[in-house]
Amino acid sequence: MRLTAAEMTERKLHRRAVEAALWGMPLVSFDALRQAYFHDASVAYNDIIYWSKPASWKNQVTTPNTSAHYVMFFLNVKDGPVVVDIPAATDAALFGSLIDAWGSALVDVGQTGDDQGRGGRYLVLPPDTQAQPTTGFVPVRSATYNVHALLRVIPKSRSSQDIASALELVKRLQIHPLSTARPARAPKLVDMADKPFDALPRFDASFYRSLARMVSEEPTKLQDLAMMAQLHSLGIGDGTPYRPSALVTEIMQRAIAEAHEYMVEGFRTDGVRWWPNRRWQFLIADDIIKSKATFRLGARILVDERAFMFFGAFGPTKNPSPHLYVKTFEDSSGQPLEGSHTYRLQVPPNVPTTQFWSVSAYDNRTAGPIREAAVVGVDSYTPEVKRNADGSVDLYIAPLPPKGQEANWISSASGKPFFLMFRNYGPDRSVFTRTSSWVLGDVERVK
Repeated sequence: MRLTAAEMTERKLHRRAVEAALWGMPLVSFDALRQAYFHDASVAYNDIIYWSKPASWKNQVTTPNTSAHYVMFFLNVKDGPVVVDIPAATDAALFGSLIDAWGSALVDVGQTGDDQGRGGRYLVLPPDTQAQPTTGFVPVRSATYNVHALLRVIPKSRSSQDIASALELVKRLQIHPLSTARPARAPKLVDMADKPFDALPRFDASFYRSLARMVSEEPTKLQDLAMMAQLHSLGIGDGTPYRPSALVTEIMQRAIAEAHEYMVEGFRTDGVRWWPNRRWQFLIADDIIKSKATFRLGARILVDERAFMFFGAFGPTKNPSPHLYVKTFEDSSGQPLEGSHTYRLQVPPNVPTTQFWSVSAYDNRTAGPIREAAVVGVDSYTPEVKRNADGSVDLYIAPLPPKGQEANWISSASGKPFFLMFRNYGPDRSVFTRTSSWVLGDVERVK
């Protein structure tokens, strides 16, 4: 088949736009969070947003832990190093990471980080800086100018007093340029509990506008020079304003639809089966684990696996704690989970955990909480949850709660496919040595 010059150009742009989306997924995921931080929370760099209550469906980020109190802030080191003061965690647990624009964790902070919960002063340094670390700081060398922090505060209990003590830690955080001995102003603190926070990437032509914005702000890595040449044909990264023609916009619309389908499917199928003869898979690809989340394995960059991960998750840590996150998209018969049906998941007794377990439901198409969901997740801390005589827990996932099961219900939405994630925080050592006899059953459709 002989193609015209115009047809060859269109095909070239389509191919390059698909690959650009996969390559740039971490950057666009980062920018989606940043834009929600600026616009939904109405804050600026160095301000702090937090959730005083566990997340509802309004916290539209990828696969949030619906039991956590999140804390987030963004900073920019384009004009010089920035100081992050992490307070000592005495009345609650505090942990998390500083993360660059590519989604790479730079340093862990808090109980599981360099300060081990005693508090610490972290100095975030710009890319390629020649400056020597200042005495009294933990130096954090960033490969990007934009950096964000994702922290979690864990109260000792669900009591109002313990929650208030945990949130006091947030008020003691400080972020300011090194050039100022003290902050010019105290960070603005905004509680986002029950407020819209729309931080999911949009899989339409605007995806490439976000990508262009991030590429223009960040230094180019040597490993990405070939991709930069391809981006140039899309009008991205050449130092000129991003102004795609109507034709290029139409091509991008088709390309991002294709890339989106590929990422949805990739996230669904990535991850090893955790238990034999069960449909639960580990959250991310085995190759990402082998790369220690550097996304470099041998002589290759894990471009596809990285795209799948950042489609479905955010906020990695540099030295991940040994928690177990497994996901399922299917019921026991292998059929996709569909929001119009009623399902039962039995959590067997004696979960091998030193902390707690949780189950949450997410939208297949976005990996975010199901919009308008009355209940996005249930965990072992929930006092109202009904337990069976043997200590097992039957959870129901349906558009409406079965009669008498309101405390054990997780919302779905009619007509929408979804997936479930089971989290075991602080699992017993036997879980990862694969010597534990405890096995989570598959999701059963209730006829």
